[in-house]
Amino acid sequence: MRRWFLLALLVVVGMWGSWIMLQRHREAVWSESFGRASAAFSRHDYAGAERILLSILTDTERWYPHGHRLANVLGMLGTSYRADRNYEQAEPILKRALQLYESLSQAPSVELGRVELNLAQVYRDNNRLPEAEQHFSQALAILDKDPGATGYDRGGALLNLGFVCVEQGRYTEAEPLFVRAVAAYEGYPPASMHPDLANAFFQLAELYRLEGKFSEAEAQYLKALAIQEKVLGSQSQPAMDSLEGLAMAYQGQGKTSEAKQLLARVGQINQNISAPGGSANGGTLVDLGSVAESQGKYTEAESLYKQAISAYEKSPGPYPAAIAVVLGSLGRLYRDQEQFNLAQAEPLFRRALAIREKSLGPDHPDTAATLSDLSLLYFYERKFAEAEQLGKRALGIDEKAHGPEGLQVAADLNRIGIAQRDQQKFGQAEIALKRALAIREKRLPSNHAGVAIVLENLASAYLCQGKQDKAIPLLARAQRIRAHSSRD
Repeated sequence: MRRWFLLALLVVVGMWGSWIMLQRHREAVWSESFGRASAAFSRHDYAGAERILLSILTDTERWYPHGHRLANVLGMLGTSYRADRNYEQAEPILKRALQLYESLSQAPSVELGRVELNLAQVYRDNNRLPEAEQHFSQALAILDKDPGATGYDRGGALLNLGFVCVEQGRYTEAEPLFVRAVAAYEGYPPASMHPDLANAFFQLAELYRLEGKFSEAEAQYLKALAIQEKVLGSQSQPAMDSLEGLAMAYQGQGKTSEAKQLLARVGQINQNISAPGGSANGGTLVDLGSVAESQGKYTEAESLYKQAISAYEKSPGPYPAAIAVVLGSLGRLYRDQEQFNLAQAEPLFRRALAIREKSLGPDHPDTAATLSDLSLLYFYERKFAEAEQLGKRALGIDEKAHGPEGLQVAADLNRIGIAQRDQQKFGQAEIALKRALAIREKRLPSNHAGVAIVLENLASAYLCQGKQDKAIPLLARAQRIRAHSSRD
């Protein structure tokens, strides 16, 4: 009896040992494969990582159906698909990883935050902005609990959340997010010279420029440019975008000559890229058109803008947002330069408006910008009631996006004011123009041409009422500004 018992015990021990050896073998095989996948992923060899992960996915599902190993495989696989822009496969895999991580622990983990971040990026890239915002916010809430260990990931969540706010026209919400993103990246040493930090500087600069904080914008553009030129090259598209933004920041500070020099530099780079024998893309043509316009070469600018529109229309990919920009540029050229037929501007603005209302929505600041452009066009065409109506539509949108003291708000008020003046609504015109003047005096340099324009318009409203005593000091101030600007 004892012999049978010992024999049975030996069999059990042998089976147990075999099972332990099998488990160790499985773990060794799995760990080696997952290690190779991780190495491929870190090299940005996403296709290689996907092949390895797919090869172990079935076994991982069978061996570790409710464990971290399966969650890690799914998370890395979904992230690889997302990086490869294979969104249809990325979304369900990331959702599975998300559910599994959530079931593994009551306390949200950094891994869960990263999966949330990648799922949000899938939604962002597919223009599913409400879903993107939800998951970026959830990722940030998780990653904020361990800021020291996840500075780079936190920077990504903050930067993308700010980007989503900008895309939806919520500029006042975006600024603190971009400021926090910069701080998160700067606190993560490996990212100190990374393009993502440069992008955070750039996005913050763009926002400052939109808000009329031109000196602050200048500082951020310069920081972005320093990284982009060192890491990506001086002729990279991000570097050129920063140069253009910097030029607009200079223009906003009245530094006209510096702005023209930068735009000429961008134009030269674009010419070098597109020649010889190359075909410039729409963005390059728009840049070249902007340079030509800044140099007073209006016929050349017209030709370049038209070529850009044609390039976008022939492009196989989506182009609505980009083509709306160049439609607006060409429309303003026709509207503002006397050598062109004013009537050519309206169909361009109308087309841009239709694109923006459809792709961005009726309450987006870019939509408001086109409404404001149309308002000034109608003023020139002496359609004063229509000009006032469109200006007021733009004003309501811009006050929400930029705040009550935004520079675009001042532009809307100026256009509303002159339309009201020419309808003899002098009391309303005075209110609108005074408010526009107060904003520009606060946000612009004292010698900026934009201040002179509102001074002249307000003076004209007084002159129409025979109030020379109020008009003359305003005109004298405007004349001094004009004289100073002509010397620059």
